[in-house]
Amino acid sequence: MKMLKVSKILSLALATVVAISFFSVNSFAASRAETHKRALTAEEISVITPLVDWEYYQKVNPDLVKAFGRDNQAALVNHFLEWGIWEERQPRADFNVDAYATRNLDLRSAFGDDIIAYYMHYGQASQTDKYYRPTPTLEDCYYKNTNVYSVYDFVKGQTAPRAGALPIQTYNFHPKLHFAWEDEQKAENEKNNK
Repeated sequence: MKMLKVSKILSLALATVVAISFFSVNSFAASRAETHKRALTAEEISVITPLVDWEYYQKVNPDLVKAFGRDNQAALVNHFLEWGIWEERQPRADFNVDAYATRNLDLRSAFGDDIIAYYMHYGQASQTDKYYRPTPTLEDCYYKNTNVYSVYDFVKGQTAPRAGALPIQTYNFHPKLHFAWEDEQKAENEKNNK
């Protein structure tokens, strides 16, 4: 009986720590976005806008669909340019800025935490250059067992993330990762439950 009570207390304590950590990390990320946010130049807008797949962006951001309505392309693209970039939201399925920064040491050293520089580099890179660089997706990082860090954890002139930086994705922790087989499994479960 005493052991059961101790395990309940430990479980409650662990749940509290996890909840506090989750909310602290989310508010920390929002404050980092505010710190880095600036107005984009016309050139930056012209290079970055074609990178936004607005259908994908609305699919992975249901909060924006709720705010702007479904199929509101202009509002979704404007949201990405105004806020989504700085919040590290993913503009398309085949590009994640954190994965791009994490997997390209030369860019980390050159750009540090300048998130726009990574978008500009990717948007202006030739197909040949993109071919020789690692695939810039969270899924590829997962399969290559690569820890992914926030672009805001890099420092110009260094290839390692800043001291004390925690990865936003590891092989065992991948909250933003979405697998196609999960959709198939969900559809199969719904079919079987009818």
